[in-house]
Amino acid sequence: MVSIRMEGGIMKKTLVIIIIIVISTTLVFFIGSCKKKDAEKVAEETSLKSEEIEVKMTDEEGNELIPGGTSVPEGWPETVPVNDKIKISFSGSSKIEGKTNWNISSTYSGTGQELYDWYKKNLSDWNTDSDSFLESDGEKIFSIQFSNNNSIVTVWITENDDEVVLIQNVSEK
Repeated sequence: MVSIRMEGGIMKKTLVIIIIIVISTTLVFFIGSCKKKDAEKVAEETSLKSEEIEVKMTDEEGNELIPGGTSVPEGWPETVPVNDKIKISFSGSSKIEGKTNWNISSTYSGTGQELYDWYKKNLSDWNTDSDSFLESDGEKIFSIQFSNNNSIVTVWITENDDEVVLIQNVSEK
């Protein structure tokens, strides 16, 4: 067991978000690399369905991390849109110092630009806090952060020759 003790809420919140992003990204790439027949075989041989398992981790201070499934996590704010053409690979939520964070990792069958444009349009009434694009070695990375009085929404989109991956995070202010 590894125990990390950190002082200050911002560092802890940042660490949890980074851990969720790393886990989410890893799962997206892992699931994307599995052959469909292999996944079906595992599903047939396993008697438990993912909906039957709920894991909730809580630290000494009452902060929670709840890995989710393949749907929008429970409690996701209704005011935050989720593109209906994405395929969610992993979702989850965490609660740190009374503030909830929700995460979605998914794939998209269109282009990164299409997904970027969709979020820019559907969150146009929010403040755009940051907006960046990077292209290197055939990979495109879009990053946008929006906010309003209640929430901060961060959208990361990566596109390469094989797939488009979306990671969407919502944090309560």
